[in-house]
Amino acid sequence: MPLRATTASLPEEPGSFLDALPIGLYVVDRDLDVVAWNRLREKGPIGRRRADTLGQPLRRLLGAAGFRETEPVLREVFRTGKPHEEMVESGTTLYHVRRLPVRKGRKVTHVLSWFEDITERRALEMRLIASDRFAFLGQLVSGVAHEISNPLSGIAGCAEALASLAEEGDRKTAKEARQFRDLIRTEIVRCEQIVRFLLDSSRPSADAKADLAGTISLALKLLERHPAFARVRVRAVVPKNLPKAAIDADSLKQVVMALAVNASQAMPSGGSLVVRVARQGRSLVLDVVDNGTPVPAARRAQLFEPYATADAQRGAGLGLAVARSLLRSRGGDLVYRPRKGGNAYRVVLRAASGKA
Repeated sequence: MPLRATTASLPEEPGSFLDALPIGLYVVDRDLDVVAWNRLREKGPIGRRRADTLGQPLRRLLGAAGFRETEPVLREVFRTGKPHEEMVESGTTLYHVRRLPVRKGRKVTHVLSWFEDITERRALEMRLIASDRFAFLGQLVSGVAHEISNPLSGIAGCAEALASLAEEGDRKTAKEARQFRDLIRTEIVRCEQIVRFLLDSSRPSADAKADLAGTISLALKLLERHPAFARVRVRAVVPKNLPKAAIDADSLKQVVMALAVNASQAMPSGGSLVVRVARQGRSLVLDVVDNGTPVPAARRAQLFEPYATADAQRGAGLGLAVARSLLRSRGGDLVYRPRKGGNAYRVVLRAASGKA
């Protein structure tokens, strides 16, 4: 619900009630000058002393890059009078950010920016969701594996019987029978591999570790011949001596490939794709950055929902939804980071304990 003010402007000293709130906040007027800045807003990446912020242009406090991302949102709230909400990741911290219109009568006179740290809450929610999903998936996959094993055994027996019968016929029949036998064997092996993959996916190993450089290199190698990458320049920047990530290599490869394909779809006429890795404390961050068409702000909230579309002509499909689900089930996350002239997706991974 929009907040309503009873006066045209907020006092320079908003009072102790703002400092009592368990969230960081600041308020700007229509000129985007700061008129309120509570004590929790003095902490964090853009922490400033309140005495140094009141009356100052927001541009000066946020810096060029931060102001470039924030200004359009604030202008939109002033123009429409509607609140704006989004999730913003800063380092390893996840914030629920609200931009709330403050009114005098029908006119929006100020916008209050509300920053709530929901990192721990979201992590707990994801652990509970992942636990429930994997418990169900484990039961489902175990049943499927059991049911598939029986017919596979029967097919294998028939293949051997077919080969034995072929030996009793003429040479041409025997050759054809052996070919069919080999095809059956190949498909049986393929089914067995699928079953093993499903079983492994339903119970991810707590000890799984992935080498970032090797896994990223393999993922990009597999996409070299993909038609969507014919006019895309791909570059990977992975520092040496990074610890391994606490995720299995197959899942990480799937995530990187999904993000790379999604980026290529944002650049139908070609462009540049950079995969960059860095360490932040006990976490590893993997950024996939493109210079394609940015995702419209109105569609970012649904970006990771199944079958969500980032553009009328191209669908994100299940790729992004599955990628985020894989990461969160393994203690990581995936967030979208808007940037001028393109898009950036950040993968957050836990560094594996022990030797790299």
